[in-house]
Amino acid sequence: MTSIYHILDRVPAIYKQDMEIEYEHLAMQLIKSGKLRIDTDDCCNFARFTEPALNISLMVSQEELTSPHLIPETTKLFQNLYRNSASDQKIKSIFDNLKKQIQKLQPVKKEVTEMLARIFVQSAHPIVIRWLLLNKTEVFLTYSHNIGDMMDMVSWQRVGGNSGMQSTNGKDVAIFVSCGGNPFAENNKDHPTYGNGFAAAARLQIIAAQELGHFADIKRDDKGRQITRHSANFSGTKATDKVRIARKNDIIHCHNLLSKLLKAGMKKQLDYETKLKFYNANKVSGLKVYAIKFMIFIYKFRLLNYSSRNNLIFVRKFKTDEYMALMIDAMFKDMQANLSPAADVYKNKNPEIEEAIACIEALARVPQQAVKWGYLTTKETMHDLYKIYYNEVIPSLITSYNAITGENYQRDFKKPKSNFFSKINIFSNKKLVLKPVREL
Repeated sequence: MTSIYHILDRVPAIYKQDMEIEYEHLAMQLIKSGKLRIDTDDCCNFARFTEPALNISLMVSQEELTSPHLIPETTKLFQNLYRNSASDQKIKSIFDNLKKQIQKLQPVKKEVTEMLARIFVQSAHPIVIRWLLLNKTEVFLTYSHNIGDMMDMVSWQRVGGNSGMQSTNGKDVAIFVSCGGNPFAENNKDHPTYGNGFAAAARLQIIAAQELGHFADIKRDDKGRQITRHSANFSGTKATDKVRIARKNDIIHCHNLLSKLLKAGMKKQLDYETKLKFYNANKVSGLKVYAIKFMIFIYKFRLLNYSSRNNLIFVRKFKTDEYMALMIDAMFKDMQANLSPAADVYKNKNPEIEEAIACIEALARVPQQAVKWGYLTTKETMHDLYKIYYNEVIPSLITSYNAITGENYQRDFKKPKSNFFSKINIFSNKKLVLKPVREL
């Protein structure tokens, strides 16, 4: 079982007029914070600072070096690194050297920065992004397939092969996301499921959703202090009973649900669709192909009827897919892979620790699966973990956020008002349309 990274339930908005007002505000706040570091292979908006004598290695964005509202904070950062022993001249020299680094680089276009920020913030519930901003968390986005290009050598040797990374040890929290290509380039006609185009945009959202899921998993008290996780203890050695039981229940539920659909006729539909996909790939036509299409139509009709009678509404979300049964089967395999992550990095000789790691990963992947397959499908397949994430994790973030800020946060779904011409796309300034890929 392997995870899917090129499918999204919804095409993310990349222009202001299509964004929910709350998400647009958060995207612009992320840019304004100077915490968004971007590497697009040929363009970059940050510089690396190293001080081997003090074992210091960090990255500073162009905004943190040049924006008047951020310069005092950046100055204070370097003063703290040198324990207030650095002279004003030393600090000025650091600023000048970092600015020279950035001047040698191709700047990231404002439009690209804004579109990347918009895709990123839509990967999570807004309260998660609000906490990200409140904690002044660094966000790294790279067009590379792994995060190694954005890291110093020591960190690269440790985790540079990962596609994303987060720290949940209570300090130095950072979010790293790899796109595996340029999200705003044309889809690759030969292999649209990876590389440039929609596959990269989907990968960005899917990995970001998982990393932000880990970030959300951290429990905070009313003063904003990180105290433990919802999924396990802070050291990741023992899962909480609630998440441990929920994960086991969801593994069984997912298996049983797929078995029911297969017995209801989806198994036959799968067989016919597999044949049709082979014939289509080899450009075979004739009566045999028409007969297979007719049988698929019959079994598809039966499956939709069965799902309606048994209140499995999520099945209807797949009815427009070219190969409906194959897509549903792929979805279940993807769900099972995320409930039981099998990579070597998740293995441990101690079964209790291995279970804790699996629980940490599974809970963090609830928002990832929601972005990928939709809330309805995720709620039905990861039923118990979904309830924990959206009925406990998110509300706890809201409660602690309200306590520390004095606000009364309410989710805002409003979009900007659009006029007649914008609705019919006349005189629009849109230059790019993300073309979704739903292939296997």
